[in-house]
Amino acid sequence: MKYLTKRADGRWQGSKTIDGKRVFVYARTQMECYEKLKRLNTKRKKSPKIQSVADFAIYYLETYKKGNVADRTYKDYLAIARGHLNIATPLNKVTTMQMQELINRLPATRIRTAVYQLIRQIFRKAHELDLIKKDISQFLECGRIQKAERRALNLEEQRALVGSLRDDTFGRRVMFYLCTGARPSEFATVRKDELRPGWVKINGTKTAKATRWVKISERMYRMLLNAPEEFFRFDSKKFRIRLQKTCAAAGIDYDVDIYTLRHTFATNLYIIGVPEKDRQEYMGHVSGSPMTNDVYTTFTPDVKAENIYDIYGDFFPKF
Repeated sequence: MKYLTKRADGRWQGSKTIDGKRVFVYARTQMECYEKLKRLNTKRKKSPKIQSVADFAIYYLETYKKGNVADRTYKDYLAIARGHLNIATPLNKVTTMQMQELINRLPATRIRTAVYQLIRQIFRKAHELDLIKKDISQFLECGRIQKAERRALNLEEQRALVGSLRDDTFGRRVMFYLCTGARPSEFATVRKDELRPGWVKINGTKTAKATRWVKISERMYRMLLNAPEEFFRFDSKKFRIRLQKTCAAAGIDYDVDIYTLRHTFATNLYIIGVPEKDRQEYMGHVSGSPMTNDVYTTFTPDVKAENIYDIYGDFFPKF
Protein backbone atom coordinates (compact mmCIF):
# COMPACT_ATOMS: atom_id res chain seq x y z
CA MET A 1 0.00 0.00 0.00
CA LYS A 2 1.08 3.58 -0.66
CA TYR A 3 0.63 6.53 1.73
CA LEU A 4 1.04 10.22 0.82
CA THR A 5 0.82 12.97 3.39
CA LYS A 6 1.80 16.61 3.48
CA ARG A 7 4.12 17.45 6.32
CA ALA A 8 4.11 20.57 8.47
CA ASP A 9 7.31 21.74 6.75
CA GLY A 10 5.52 21.76 3.37
CA ARG A 11 7.18 18.62 1.97
CA TRP A 12 5.29 15.52 0.90
CA GLN A 13 6.00 12.23 2.62
CA GLY A 14 5.33 8.87 1.06
CA SER A 15 5.64 5.43 2.53
CA LYS A 16 5.41 1.87 1.33
CA THR A 17 5.53 -1.44 3.20
CA ILE A 18 8.23 -3.73 1.81
CA ASP A 19 8.84 -7.12 3.36
CA GLY A 20 6.99 -6.04 6.48
CA LYS A 21 9.04 -2.86 6.92
CA ARG A 22 7.87 0.72 6.32
CA VAL A 23 10.02 2.64 3.83
CA PHE A 24 9.72 6.45 3.57
CA VAL A 25 10.45 8.92 0.75
CA TYR A 26 10.25 12.72 0.71
CA ALA A 27 9.65 15.28 -2.06
CA ARG A 28 8.63 18.89 -2.66
CA THR A 29 5.44 18.01 -4.58
CA GLN A 30 2.80 15.32 -4.35
CA MET A 31 3.54 14.06 -7.87
CA GLU A 32 7.30 13.89 -7.25
CA CYS A 33 6.65 11.95 -4.05
CA TYR A 34 4.36 9.56 -5.88
CA GLU A 35 6.98 8.96 -8.60
CA LYS A 36 9.61 8.19 -5.97
CA LEU A 37 7.32 5.59 -4.45
CA LYS A 38 6.77 3.99 -7.85
CA ARG A 39 10.49 3.62 -8.33
CA LEU A 40 10.89 1.70 -5.09
CA ASN A 41 11.17 -2.06 -5.54
CA THR A 42 8.14 -3.89 -4.22
CA LYS A 43 10.51 -6.37 -2.58
CA ARG A 44 13.93 -5.88 -1.17
CA LYS A 45 16.71 -8.05 -2.43
CA LYS A 46 17.16 -10.77 0.11
CA SER A 47 20.38 -12.46 0.98
CA PRO A 48 20.26 -16.07 -0.07
CA LYS A 49 19.26 -18.51 2.63
CA ILE A 50 22.47 -20.21 3.64
CA GLN A 51 21.89 -23.63 5.13
CA SER A 52 25.40 -24.78 5.98
CA VAL A 53 28.96 -23.65 6.60
CA ALA A 54 29.95 -25.21 3.26
CA ASP A 55 27.26 -23.29 1.36
CA PHE A 56 28.10 -19.96 2.93
CA ALA A 57 31.84 -20.45 2.40
CA ILE A 58 31.28 -20.78 -1.37
CA TYR A 59 28.74 -17.92 -1.38
CA TYR A 60 31.20 -15.69 0.49
CA LEU A 61 34.04 -16.41 -1.94
CA GLU A 62 31.91 -15.93 -5.05
CA THR A 63 30.34 -12.72 -3.74
CA TYR A 64 33.18 -10.98 -1.92
CA LYS A 65 36.44 -12.45 -3.23
CA LYS A 66 35.93 -13.32 -6.90
CA GLY A 67 37.16 -10.43 -8.99
CA ASN A 68 38.55 -8.64 -5.95
CA VAL A 69 41.63 -10.82 -5.46
CA ALA A 70 44.07 -12.38 -7.90
CA ASP A 71 42.67 -15.35 -9.80
CA ARG A 72 45.25 -17.67 -8.27
CA THR A 73 44.38 -16.46 -4.76
CA TYR A 74 40.69 -17.03 -5.45
CA LYS A 75 41.39 -20.57 -6.61
CA ASP A 76 43.44 -21.19 -3.47
CA TYR A 77 40.52 -19.99 -1.36
CA LEU A 78 38.13 -22.29 -3.22
CA ALA A 79 40.45 -25.25 -2.70
CA ILE A 80 40.57 -24.56 1.04
CA ALA A 81 36.78 -24.15 1.27
CA ARG A 82 36.05 -27.34 -0.63
CA GLY A 83 38.76 -29.38 1.00
CA HIS A 84 38.50 -28.27 4.62
CA LEU A 85 35.22 -26.40 5.14
CA ASN A 86 32.82 -28.88 3.57
CA ILE A 87 30.71 -28.83 6.74
CA ALA A 88 27.00 -29.64 6.56
CA THR A 89 26.21 -28.09 9.96
CA PRO A 90 23.91 -25.03 9.65
CA LEU A 91 25.86 -21.81 9.89
CA ASN A 92 24.01 -20.64 12.98
CA LYS A 93 24.38 -24.01 14.74
CA VAL A 94 28.10 -24.63 14.39
CA THR A 95 30.06 -24.24 17.63
CA THR A 96 33.43 -22.79 18.51
CA MET A 97 34.54 -26.20 19.75
CA GLN A 98 33.60 -27.83 16.44
CA MET A 99 35.64 -25.31 14.44
CA GLN A 100 38.58 -25.46 16.87
CA GLU A 101 38.71 -29.25 16.55
CA LEU A 102 38.79 -28.85 12.77
CA ILE A 103 41.79 -26.52 13.04
CA ASN A 104 43.56 -28.78 15.55
CA ARG A 105 43.35 -31.75 13.16
CA LEU A 106 45.34 -29.87 10.52
CA PRO A 107 49.13 -30.17 10.39
CA ALA A 108 50.96 -27.30 12.07
CA THR A 109 52.03 -25.82 8.74
CA ARG A 110 50.97 -22.96 6.47
CA ILE A 111 47.78 -24.83 5.52
CA ARG A 112 46.51 -24.49 9.11
CA THR A 113 47.15 -20.75 9.01
CA ALA A 114 45.34 -20.45 5.67
CA VAL A 115 42.28 -22.38 6.89
CA TYR A 116 42.17 -20.40 10.14
CA GLN A 117 42.34 -17.06 8.32
CA LEU A 118 39.58 -18.03 5.89
CA ILE A 119 37.33 -19.22 8.73
CA ARG A 120 37.81 -15.84 10.45
CA GLN A 121 36.83 -13.97 7.30
CA ILE A 122 33.77 -16.14 6.65
CA PHE A 123 32.30 -15.89 10.14
CA ARG A 124 32.97 -12.16 10.41
CA LYS A 125 31.01 -11.61 7.21
CA ALA A 126 28.20 -13.91 8.36
CA HIS A 127 27.95 -11.84 11.53
CA GLU A 128 27.89 -8.58 9.55
CA LEU A 129 25.02 -9.97 7.44
CA ASP A 130 23.06 -10.91 10.60
CA LEU A 131 23.12 -14.58 9.64
CA ILE A 132 24.62 -15.45 13.01
CA LYS A 133 24.16 -13.71 16.35
CA LYS A 134 27.78 -14.09 17.43
CA ASP A 135 31.07 -14.38 15.56
CA ILE A 136 32.35 -17.63 17.06
CA SER A 137 35.61 -17.41 15.09
CA GLN A 138 36.90 -14.67 17.40
CA PHE A 139 37.44 -17.34 20.06
CA LEU A 140 39.46 -19.69 17.82
CA GLU A 141 43.21 -20.16 18.12
CA CYS A 142 45.47 -21.09 15.25
CA GLY A 143 48.18 -22.50 17.48
CA ARG A 144 51.90 -22.49 16.96
CA ILE A 145 52.99 -23.17 13.40
CA GLN A 146 56.12 -25.19 12.80
CA LYS A 147 58.27 -23.58 10.16
CA ALA A 148 59.27 -26.10 7.51
CA GLU A 149 62.86 -27.16 8.04
CA ARG A 150 64.86 -26.84 4.87
CA ARG A 151 67.87 -28.94 4.07
CA ALA A 152 70.15 -29.59 1.14
CA LEU A 153 69.45 -32.42 -1.25
CA ASN A 154 71.66 -35.38 -0.46
CA LEU A 155 73.92 -36.93 -3.06
CA GLU A 156 71.40 -39.47 -4.32
CA GLU A 157 68.63 -36.86 -4.54
CA GLN A 158 70.89 -34.54 -6.52
CA ARG A 159 71.80 -37.37 -8.86
CA ALA A 160 68.13 -38.21 -9.35
CA LEU A 161 67.09 -34.60 -9.98
CA VAL A 162 69.92 -33.67 -12.34
CA GLY A 163 69.56 -36.98 -14.15
CA SER A 164 65.86 -36.31 -14.77
CA LEU A 165 66.40 -32.85 -16.29
CA ARG A 166 66.20 -32.28 -20.01
CA ASP A 167 68.22 -29.74 -21.97
CA ASP A 168 65.30 -27.31 -22.11
CA THR A 169 64.43 -23.96 -20.54
CA PHE A 170 63.19 -25.49 -17.29
CA GLY A 171 66.21 -27.79 -16.95
CA ARG A 172 68.64 -24.92 -17.53
CA ARG A 173 66.91 -22.78 -14.93
CA VAL A 174 67.18 -25.56 -12.35
CA MET A 175 70.88 -25.93 -13.12
CA PHE A 176 71.35 -22.18 -12.71
CA TYR A 177 69.88 -22.29 -9.20
CA LEU A 178 71.87 -25.41 -8.28
CA CYS A 179 75.13 -23.89 -9.50
CA THR A 180 74.77 -20.31 -8.23
CA GLY A 181 72.67 -20.50 -5.04
CA ALA A 182 70.51 -17.58 -6.19
CA ARG A 183 67.39 -16.66 -4.25
CA PRO A 184 64.07 -17.10 -6.09
CA SER A 185 63.69 -13.48 -7.20
CA GLU A 186 67.37 -13.00 -8.01
CA PHE A 187 67.21 -14.90 -11.30
CA ALA A 188 65.47 -11.92 -12.90
CA THR A 189 68.31 -9.56 -11.86
CA VAL A 190 70.88 -11.26 -14.11
CA ARG A 191 71.83 -9.10 -17.09
CA LYS A 192 73.68 -10.50 -20.05
CA ASP A 193 75.73 -7.32 -20.46
CA GLU A 194 77.08 -7.83 -16.93
CA LEU A 195 78.29 -11.38 -17.57
CA ARG A 196 82.03 -12.02 -17.48
CA PRO A 197 83.83 -15.23 -18.48
CA GLY A 198 83.67 -17.36 -15.34
CA TRP A 199 81.45 -14.94 -13.43
CA VAL A 200 77.81 -13.91 -13.13
CA LYS A 201 76.65 -10.79 -11.30
CA ILE A 202 73.60 -11.38 -9.11
CA ASN A 203 71.96 -8.09 -8.20
CA GLY A 204 70.57 -9.19 -4.87
CA THR A 205 67.21 -7.89 -3.69
CA LYS A 206 67.44 -8.68 0.04
CA THR A 207 70.27 -6.45 1.32
CA ALA A 208 73.06 -4.33 -0.12
CA LYS A 209 75.44 -7.22 0.59
CA ALA A 210 73.26 -9.53 -1.50
CA THR A 211 74.58 -8.01 -4.74
CA ARG A 212 77.56 -10.17 -5.59
CA TRP A 213 79.67 -11.90 -8.23
CA VAL A 214 79.39 -15.68 -8.25
CA LYS A 215 81.89 -17.94 -9.92
CA ILE A 216 80.42 -20.04 -12.76
CA SER A 217 81.76 -22.59 -15.21
CA GLU A 218 82.49 -21.92 -18.88
CA ARG A 219 79.46 -24.00 -19.85
CA MET A 220 77.15 -22.01 -17.54
CA TYR A 221 78.61 -18.76 -18.89
CA ARG A 222 77.86 -19.77 -22.49
CA MET A 223 74.38 -20.96 -21.54
CA LEU A 224 73.52 -17.59 -19.97
CA LEU A 225 75.18 -15.57 -22.71
CA ASN A 226 73.22 -17.33 -25.47
CA ALA A 227 69.89 -17.42 -23.62
CA PRO A 228 67.03 -15.21 -24.87
CA GLU A 229 65.91 -12.39 -22.59
CA GLU A 230 62.70 -14.22 -21.65
CA PHE A 231 64.87 -16.96 -20.12
CA PHE A 232 65.41 -14.66 -17.11
CA ARG A 233 61.72 -13.71 -16.71
CA PHE A 234 59.28 -16.34 -15.46
CA ASP A 235 56.62 -17.08 -12.86
CA SER A 236 58.49 -18.40 -9.81
CA LYS A 237 55.33 -20.03 -8.39
CA LYS A 238 54.74 -22.05 -11.56
CA PHE A 239 58.44 -22.92 -11.59
CA ARG A 240 58.25 -24.17 -7.99
CA ILE A 241 55.21 -26.32 -8.76
CA ARG A 242 56.96 -27.89 -11.75
CA LEU A 243 60.12 -28.39 -9.68
CA GLN A 244 58.16 -30.23 -7.01
CA LYS A 245 56.47 -32.44 -9.60
CA THR A 246 59.81 -33.18 -11.24
CA CYS A 247 61.38 -34.11 -7.91
CA ALA A 248 58.42 -36.31 -6.96
CA ALA A 249 58.66 -38.11 -10.31
CA ALA A 250 62.37 -38.63 -9.66
CA GLY A 251 61.57 -40.35 -6.36
CA ILE A 252 62.57 -37.48 -4.08
CA ASP A 253 60.31 -37.67 -1.03
CA TYR A 254 60.84 -34.09 0.11
CA ASP A 255 59.10 -30.77 -0.42
CA VAL A 256 61.70 -29.20 -2.70
CA ASP A 257 61.65 -25.48 -3.51
CA ILE A 258 64.18 -22.96 -4.81
CA TYR A 259 65.64 -22.47 -1.33
CA THR A 260 66.34 -26.20 -1.25
CA LEU A 261 68.53 -25.69 -4.32
CA ARG A 262 70.21 -22.75 -2.56
CA HIS A 263 70.94 -24.92 0.49
CA THR A 264 72.31 -27.59 -1.84
CA PHE A 265 74.68 -25.11 -3.51
CA ALA A 266 75.97 -23.90 -0.13
CA THR A 267 76.57 -27.47 1.02
CA ASN A 268 78.37 -28.39 -2.21
CA LEU A 269 80.68 -25.39 -1.81
CA TYR A 270 81.56 -26.65 1.68
CA ILE A 271 82.19 -30.20 0.42
CA ILE A 272 84.42 -28.96 -2.41
CA GLY A 273 86.48 -26.99 0.10
CA VAL A 274 85.67 -23.37 -0.78
CA PRO A 275 86.92 -21.10 2.03
CA GLU A 276 84.24 -19.82 4.41
CA LYS A 277 84.70 -16.14 3.51
CA ASP A 278 84.25 -16.93 -0.19
CA ARG A 279 81.19 -19.08 0.54
CA GLN A 280 79.62 -16.20 2.47
CA GLU A 281 80.32 -13.90 -0.46
CA TYR A 282 78.78 -16.28 -3.02
CA MET A 283 75.68 -16.73 -0.85
CA GLY A 284 75.23 -12.99 -0.33
CA HIS A 285 75.74 -13.23 3.44
CA VAL A 286 77.44 -10.67 5.64
CA SER A 287 81.06 -11.55 6.39
CA GLY A 288 81.26 -13.51 9.64
CA SER A 289 77.58 -14.45 9.55
CA PRO A 290 76.81 -17.93 10.96
CA MET A 291 74.01 -18.34 8.39
CA THR A 292 76.27 -19.90 5.75
CA ASN A 293 77.46 -22.73 7.98
CA ASP A 294 74.74 -23.08 10.59
CA VAL A 295 71.65 -22.73 8.42
CA TYR A 296 72.53 -23.38 4.79
CA THR A 297 75.12 -26.14 5.09
CA THR A 298 74.12 -29.77 5.67
CA PHE A 299 77.23 -31.64 6.78
CA THR A 300 77.79 -34.97 5.04
CA PRO A 301 81.19 -36.53 5.89
CA ASP A 302 81.13 -39.33 3.30
CA VAL A 303 80.63 -37.07 0.26
CA LYS A 304 83.70 -35.94 -1.67
CA ALA A 305 84.31 -33.20 -4.21
CA GLU A 306 84.57 -35.75 -7.04
CA ASN A 307 81.04 -36.93 -6.22
CA ILE A 308 79.73 -33.45 -6.88
CA TYR A 309 81.53 -33.08 -10.20
CA ASP A 310 80.41 -36.56 -11.19
CA ILE A 311 76.80 -35.33 -10.98
CA TYR A 312 77.13 -31.85 -12.44
CA GLY A 313 80.00 -32.35 -14.85
CA ASP A 314 81.20 -29.14 -16.47
CA PHE A 315 78.18 -27.19 -15.24
CA PHE A 316 79.77 -26.77 -11.79
CA PRO A 317 82.74 -24.37 -11.60
CA LYS A 318 86.21 -25.33 -10.45
CA PHE A 319 87.40 -23.57 -7.31
